[in-house]
Amino acid sequence: MLRKKQYHNLSGCIAGIYRHSRNNINRYIKSNGIRGTQNDLIIHLYDHPGLSQRQIARDLCVDPSLLARDLKALIEQGLVSREQNPSDRRVNVITLTGKGSDIAQDRIKAINGWWAELFDENPQIDPDGLYKELRCVYNRLLTADA
Repeated sequence: MLRKKQYHNLSGCIAGIYRHSRNNINRYIKSNGIRGTQNDLIIHLYDHPGLSQRQIARDLCVDPSLLARDLKALIEQGLVSREQNPSDRRVNVITLTGKGSDIAQDRIKAINGWWAELFDENPQIDPDGLYKELRCVYNRLLTADA
């Protein structure tokens, strides 16, 4: 049983899982000059098209200025587009291009394959339970920031 004085280990585990998965997945995909956060951004846009920059920064817990830098790089590569929202010109709506969507699909396939292999090799891990618990924490953090 995890004790309160050990809760800091949760952060270490989550960070380690993220880095480990990214490092392994990067072996199976071409980088195309796309960095870690940019990968996360492309996948998030694939799953949630038409978000504003503000929504993306909130969802991914990314500093808005760093997000703007990553978006600029992805726009220059022709992977995303940024358009002003016609109903509110202060808001930029971000969408994947066809090329960006293709890359997102490849990366999602690689990520899903990595997790499937991990769960196949470790049947004691309940993927549904793990997802449910992590999703609960993530959703709670999003509502706390709102």
